[in-house]
Amino acid sequence: TGVQTCALPISSISGKTASLFSTAARIGAIGADLPRPQVDALTEYGESFGMLFQIVDDLLDLTATDSQLGKPAGHDMVEGVYTLPVLLTLQAGGVAAAELLPLLGKPLDLSERDKALSIVRSNGGIQSAIDAAREWAARAEASCELLPASAATDVLAAAPHALLASL
Repeated sequence: TGVQTCALPISSISGKTASLFSTAARIGAIGADLPRPQVDALTEYGESFGMLFQIVDDLLDLTATDSQLGKPAGHDMVEGVYTLPVLLTLQAGGVAAAELLPLLGKPLDLSERDKALSIVRSNGGIQSAIDAAREWAARAEASCELLPASAATDVLAAAPHALLASL
């Protein structure tokens, strides 16, 4: 699956957003004195939802327009932050990777940014990242199965799909 085939990009996401979401969910569950299986389920939910959140954010940075984002599209690449869609484009190899690689690792001017965006948008990195986002959404939803039926559990189970809808 996409989640397992790109361990390096996934580990960098896990180390930032997902660990924060996971820790927050775990602390909340412990503070609520929930049974251990529910603490673990909420911890898994936080990790999965955090992964999904970061991947969606990364995708929007590359696929949305400047006006939709309220900032320049491709800002992460300009700043030298190479997100999952960029890394997956490179990982796929071929012409796209060969054209993209020389653009990275240095400050990008506007035309270089636009060229890099075009390369990433027109190759498999975007779709592969969307596939990974769907997998993380499914994991988050599945973790809710160990939680008691409630309005809160229903909201947690629906949140990943609502986030995917923003793509």
